[in-house]
Amino acid sequence: MLKTLLVLATLAVSLLRGPAAEAQPTLRPTPDPHPLHRTGYRCAFDSAQQAEFARNPAAEREYRAFMQAVGSMSSTDRARLLAQPDVTVPVVVHIIHTGGANNITDAQVQDAIRILNQDFSKTNPDTADVIRDFQPIYANVGFRFRLARLDPNGNCTTGITRTYSAQTSVGDNTVKNLIRWDPSRYLNIWVSDNANGAGGYAYLPCPSATLDGIVVRNAQFGGVGRSCGSNFCRRTLTHEVGHYFGLPHTWGNSNSVGLPSNCNIDDGIADTPNTSGSNQDCNLNYAPCGVLANVQNYMDYASCSRMFTEGQKAVMRASLTRTCRSTLVSATNLRTTGTNDGYSAPACAPIIAFRPSVQAVCEGSTVTFTDYSYNFTYNAATTQYSWSFPGGLPATSTARTPTVTYPTAGIYSVTLTITTPDGSSSQTQPNLIQVAGASAGLQAPVAESFENAGFPENEAAPSLRNWLISSSNNSFYKWERQTGSVASNGAAYLVVRTPVIASGTVSTLISPNINLAAVPAGVQVFFDRAYGVRSGVETDQLQVAYSINCGSTWVPLITYTAGQLNTQGNQRFGGYAPDSLSDWRLLAVPLPGSVQGSPRLQLRFQLTSGGGNNFYLDNVRVGTSAVTAIRPADPAQHQISVAPNPLTAQTTVQFTLAAAATVQLRVLDVLGREVHRLSERRYAPGTFTLPLAGATQLPAGVYVVQLIVGQQPYSLRVVVPE
Repeated sequence: MLKTLLVLATLAVSLLRGPAAEAQPTLRPTPDPHPLHRTGYRCAFDSAQQAEFARNPAAEREYRAFMQAVGSMSSTDRARLLAQPDVTVPVVVHIIHTGGANNITDAQVQDAIRILNQDFSKTNPDTADVIRDFQPIYANVGFRFRLARLDPNGNCTTGITRTYSAQTSVGDNTVKNLIRWDPSRYLNIWVSDNANGAGGYAYLPCPSATLDGIVVRNAQFGGVGRSCGSNFCRRTLTHEVGHYFGLPHTWGNSNSVGLPSNCNIDDGIADTPNTSGSNQDCNLNYAPCGVLANVQNYMDYASCSRMFTEGQKAVMRASLTRTCRSTLVSATNLRTTGTNDGYSAPACAPIIAFRPSVQAVCEGSTVTFTDYSYNFTYNAATTQYSWSFPGGLPATSTARTPTVTYPTAGIYSVTLTITTPDGSSSQTQPNLIQVAGASAGLQAPVAESFENAGFPENEAAPSLRNWLISSSNNSFYKWERQTGSVASNGAAYLVVRTPVIASGTVSTLISPNINLAAVPAGVQVFFDRAYGVRSGVETDQLQVAYSINCGSTWVPLITYTAGQLNTQGNQRFGGYAPDSLSDWRLLAVPLPGSVQGSPRLQLRFQLTSGGGNNFYLDNVRVGTSAVTAIRPADPAQHQISVAPNPLTAQTTVQFTLAAAATVQLRVLDVLGREVHRLSERRYAPGTFTLPLAGATQLPAGVYVVQLIVGQQPYSLRVVVPE
C-alpha cells in the first residue's frame, strides 16, 4: 500500500503544477433551499464546499489534481490500491442538545456506527438488492469505524460527548466551535436538530481544521431513537462520510438534483454513469442522460441507496494520502485514540454536566438542577449523587434532580460529585446562581455609558450590580465594549459586530436589578444608538424587554427594525462606524404603569443579527424625562476642555461663551451618580475657568465632567489616578 500511495501522492503533486489542473472547468455553486421531502432533508455539501473553495482557491486546484491523479492511475497501481487491507477510522460523536429528546441515546450513536460499518464493508443486509447491472462494480471499501476510547488528553472516553447549546437548532459551522477534537486524529461528527437547513454536510479533504468533520441531523442519524428510520435517514451519514473521504455527488457538483443540465457535468469517476440525480425516489430503470443511472449509489439522493462503486473506493482509498487523512488511520494514531485492534477499553468515570432551571432568581425562589453528565452508564442502584448548594435550602442533596430554595440575595456556586463503581468525578460551577434582593442592585436614576474598562463587571466580580452579556451563537459574537469611534457620551460604547455574525444570532445585554422605589412616576428608558444600513434589505432588529421578577420572565417593550434603527438616512455603508456626535440618535421608551415603583426592574437589549452593519449602543439611562432626556452635545461648541487630565489639584474646566448664560458643573461616576458639583451661576460672554480641586478626594477611576450651559449638558471624561 505504501508504494502505491507514494506513487499517487507524487503524481498528485506534479499535477498541481501542470496545465491539466488549470484546464478543469470551474466549480460553480448552485443555490439549494434544502426542502424536506418524504423521508428527510438533502445534503448541503456543494454549497458548503463551494464556499470553502471560494475562500481558498488553491484547495480547489489541489482537489482537481487529486481526482485526475486517481483517474489516470495505471491498472497495476489501481489494483494494488484496491487490494490494500482494511483501515480503522477513529470517530468522536458530539451531541449538541437542549436537554430533551435531542440528547439522543448512546444506543442511537452505536446504531449509526453499526450502519456505517456495514455500508463500508459491503455487509449491509440489502446487498442482494443491488441490481445485476452494478453487481460487478459493487465495492467493499474496507473502512471500519470505531468510537474513540481515549480522548485528546489520553483520558478514558466512550467516544461520545454531550454539549448543551441552543445552537443545535441552527447546526451550522458554529457548532464546531462548541467542541472539537483534533481533526487529524478523529473523525468529528456533530449531531444536532438542524444541519444548516440540510440533512447533513461535510467537506472534501483537506479543508480548514475549523471546518473539518460532519454535521448531521439527529433525525437522519442511525436507524433507531430519534431517527426517522427510512433508508434515506439511515444512509445520510454514509453519504456524508463519502464526501469526507473525497467523493462528490454522482451527478457532479450541482446540489440541485434532477436538472437536465446535470448531464453536462460529471463526478470525475469513470464507473458511476452520467446522471442528473434521483430525488428521493427509486426508479431502477432511470436513464436521464442516455445510460442507466446507478440510482442505488450512496452518493445519489435516491431512497434505496445500497452501494459504492470500485471507482469510488479508489478515490476514498487514495484520499488517505492527503495530509489531513493520513495521520487519521496511522497505527500510531489508532493506539493514541484507543481504536487499535486488541485495545481493551475500561469503563470510564463520569464527565460532569448539569444546568439549573434558571440562573437569576429573586429571594425565596426555587431552582431545579438537571444532570446531563455522560461518559458512563447510569445505574440507579450504584450511581451516587452528592450536591452542594451554598446559600440554598437544602444545602446538600443526594437526589439526581434536586430542587433548592434560595432565601437570601447573593451569588452562589454549585458543586456536583458523581460516584460509580468505575470512578468518581466532581465539578464546581462558580457564581452560577444569582439571587436578587430589592437592595442588592442599582438605585434609580441610573446612567450607564460603558466608560468602565471592566464592563460588564463594573464592580469586583461577583456582584449583583454587574451587567450580563451573552450570545445564542458563541462567546465571540455578543455585545462588546469598544473605544476608537466617536461615542455618544465619553469615550466608550457597546457594539454588536453584525457583519461577521451568522444571521439569526441573538446577542443579549441584561442590566442589574434597578430599584425604582425612590423615583417619581413616569420613568422611561433612554439610550443612544448609531447604525447605518448596508443594503436596505437587512433584517437586523433590536428588542427591548423588561423583567420585574429577577429575570424569570421577560415582557417585550418594543422592537425596532433596521430601518427604524438607522441614523444615517438614505446612505448605504459597506462598513459603518460613528465618526461624529451627529451619528447618534436618542430613543426613549416609556415603562408601563405596572413597572413604576418596582424594586426589581431589569432591562434586556437583544440584537438579532440579519446581515447588516455594526450596531452601536451608548448612554443607557433609566429615570424621568426631566432627569435623563437631555442628550450630551459636542463640547467643542463652547471650546470646553479639562486639563491637566488625569486629575491633579491644578485641574480646571475651561469654556467659552458667545452669549451670556447660566452654567453649572457636575462630576458623575460611571453609574451616572453625582459625586461633585459647583453651584450654578450666570456668566457674561467670554472665556472662564472653573477649578476641580474638590474632586481630587474621589476614589480612583473614570468620571464624567458635565458642564450644563443653559439647559444643554456637555460631557468630557476625566481620570482620577490612584
